[in-house]
Amino acid sequence: MNCRIDEFLDGRTYIWLSKKSGVHRNTITSYTKGTAPQLDKAYMIASALNRSVYEIWPPS
Repeated sequence: MNCRIDEFLDGRTYIWLSKKSGVHRNTITSYTKGTAPQLDKAYMIASALNRSVYEIWPPS
């Protein structure tokens, strides 16, 4: 699954995103490596980055 988290971090770290979203950093790392996110966590990450879920994980 294509993930664009790194594009939207703007130099911030996974630790920052983890604290902001409430999603564990190891989980975020696994999403950036292609694991499909759980819907609730996808929304938490999208909210922390002020993006939509579809912007971060575009449909293939």
